[in-house]
Amino acid sequence: MVRNGIRESEKVKTQTDIVRKQFVENGIDLALVGAGQTLFASLEHARKRVKTDKSYIAKGIKYRLNLVDRKGKQTRLKPRYTLVKVIQGDNEFWQAWIKQNEVFEKTGLEADRPSLHRLNPDGHYEFGNIGVLPLGEHLQENAVPMLIMDTDNLTISSYESITAMMEAEGVKKSKVDALRVAMKKANA
Repeated sequence: MVRNGIRESEKVKTQTDIVRKQFVENGIDLALVGAGQTLFASLEHARKRVKTDKSYIAKGIKYRLNLVDRKGKQTRLKPRYTLVKVIQGDNEFWQAWIKQNEVFEKTGLEADRPSLHRLNPDGHYEFGNIGVLPLGEHLQENAVPMLIMDTDNLTISSYESITAMMEAEGVKKSKVDALRVAMKKANA
């Protein structure tokens, strides 16, 4: 797949190279590069989300994991340094991330991929407010229940989420994306 002129495989390779270099420079076990890569990707996703997601912007949610105090002034770290700061700054979080990443590597299921989770959903991405959840649970936490009424067949079907409905009904992702946009506008 190509996004913004960059193949997804090239992006992953670049991220893995960045993580490997940071692990070597900071004495972090190279056997954990896979966990580091998934964490790096999740941190970057969160950093971009607070700038682009309208609900995050409206709530004033900030990405503060990259802030460091230097000579009494807040400075933003580059993403690769933020990765190391998170790993070294919260060992309990890092160990939970490693454990969930092992499950993901074993099953290969996207639902098992570790994801960055804000413990207080109205709080910022910052130490003390981040945890690890499998992606499937994280998405389920924000799931919108669906009730589908089929007037042709006179049936009613209930689904725990849009994704579950999409899979069961064979609905294309583009139609679901359009439905999500419409629901966001209706709830705004």
